[in-house]
Amino acid sequence: MLVFAFDRDWTVDVNPHPRHDAVPLEWVRHLAHETDHAVYAIGNQTLAEEAAIPGVVDIVGRHGDAWDEWLGDKQPDGYYEQFPTRRERLSLIADVHPDADGYVVVDDLDLSDVDGWEHYHAWDFVPAVQQGDIDPGLPWARDPVTDGGRPTSAGVVPVDASHLSSWLSEHRDAPGFELTRTDENGESTVLLSDMSVDAVFIEEPSQAPGALCTPFAPGSEKFIVDLEAIELVSTADISPETVTTLTAQADTLTEEATLLRRVTAANPAAVRVSAVLSLLDREETSALQQREALRALRQIAVARPADCTPAIPILRSLMGDSNLVAPADVLATLSAIGEQSPGDIAPATADIIPYLGSNRVSARREAAACISHIASADPSDAVDAVPGLETIVEDDADGTRDAVSALAAVAGEYPEAVTPVAELVGSVALDESRPDAVRMIAIAALGPCVEVSPSLAVEIVDDIAQLLTAENHRLRNNAVALLFEVSAIHTDVVEPFVDEISELLTVEDAYTRTNASGTLARVAEDFPNAVEHVTPTFVELLNDDESAVRENACWALGYLRAAERTPELEKRLQEDDEKGVRARASWALSRLEE
Repeated sequence: MLVFAFDRDWTVDVNPHPRHDAVPLEWVRHLAHETDHAVYAIGNQTLAEEAAIPGVVDIVGRHGDAWDEWLGDKQPDGYYEQFPTRRERLSLIADVHPDADGYVVVDDLDLSDVDGWEHYHAWDFVPAVQQGDIDPGLPWARDPVTDGGRPTSAGVVPVDASHLSSWLSEHRDAPGFELTRTDENGESTVLLSDMSVDAVFIEEPSQAPGALCTPFAPGSEKFIVDLEAIELVSTADISPETVTTLTAQADTLTEEATLLRRVTAANPAAVRVSAVLSLLDREETSALQQREALRALRQIAVARPADCTPAIPILRSLMGDSNLVAPADVLATLSAIGEQSPGDIAPATADIIPYLGSNRVSARREAAACISHIASADPSDAVDAVPGLETIVEDDADGTRDAVSALAAVAGEYPEAVTPVAELVGSVALDESRPDAVRMIAIAALGPCVEVSPSLAVEIVDDIAQLLTAENHRLRNNAVALLFEVSAIHTDVVEPFVDEISELLTVEDAYTRTNASGTLARVAEDFPNAVEHVTPTFVELLNDDESAVRENACWALGYLRAAERTPELEKRLQEDDEKGVRARASWALSRLEE
């Protein structure tokens, strides 16, 4: 018996890697339910339900009294307090099956360092299974197929159009295909970037059964091959050496750019960034050459962002050209670089800002993503982008989430720059048609603005208070957190909502209890009569699990001058483990003695 542990994302075909083979979900199910092997879900736990296999909670549950050590209590959002690391999960699984014949983990993370476990990426596991290396008795194991020199992971001699179509669909993420065919000149082999049976019926409805083939070789035209002429079709890897060979066959720079775009779509690791940049850094380039080269660079940047930083000066110069043919590709490349190293693209902020108002939706979206990355690292670099970000939010355009995120980051350090658009940001927070995640970010952006513009607090409180009953506890928490900020300036505008806020003092979410108790403590300072009826609840909160809540309860009882609660406060002073709680209890007791 073997023990298998599968990750889900970028591993199983329910969420495959964009450029590599994934493990079919049916394989996982078959291994778990049709063989004697043991199978577990160790990554995204959705796989446990999809494949009906045990997940991490089940693994921990098989270790008796170790529950608290590995998971702790379940939280209101459905998650546990803690979770074992990926490597700890493998160790727990191995402990359950000490006599297994072997342990196999399939994960896009490299877990080859875990003792006793043999690690595969999905794109390595699939061919290993098909070659019989895992278990030759599995139904997917095939006899090895040679392909004339290039490495392949699978091959097929099609029986009919349906058979080939099904096989191509199964291997749709293959880097390329190698076709061996016969014609009047004998047998020949060609490397393809794409192959489709269905396209034949669309483009050539009168054509006999065959496949539409797109060669990698530059300058080569698409062609249709009759099924009867196909000797073998195999998936093929595209290596740097293959790219060098193909590039030498290009007659023009445009052909070379098209080739590199096709290759990067198949295997971005096979193309040197300098090869693409040499096609862009020229005084004269055709529109097609520029477009193809930029698409190739974008695909490389997604896979290898750090390698693309040398492209930034060239991209900046292109953005200043009114004839730029593919602004979205330029900006998407910068965004991919900036996601990993925002400081590298920060000098390009002035070049990016004009595209926030582009009439091209894709360019606006990518520009907003760039500014969001830049603002997250250093808000000062994004201050000048606020008007452009405002336009995107106002139009509810693609990129709104990134625009709001950038505004929130800027507001955290430079609230005066965002305050002029605070009303717009507030409308986002209240717009039920927008995703809750965007609304929460918008609320976070308002907090710092309230501090520099107290009048804003008066304008927004009535609206924000509507969110105190939101079903999403994170949205609700952000709303009460904003009221906490407002109460530092205007307790009078928060006082009418004491009852609504007091309802949140006993919810399961600790963050909400903390913000609600702190807000009411501030209101109690100026309006003790409005908060007095909440005194029994504050007494209960003296025993809350969250130290910040206990501290706020002491704070409120001090302002409420609840002298009859002296014994409970003295107990906090003498017994509480947290210094801050003891200090606040001492302060409250001193207030009661006045």
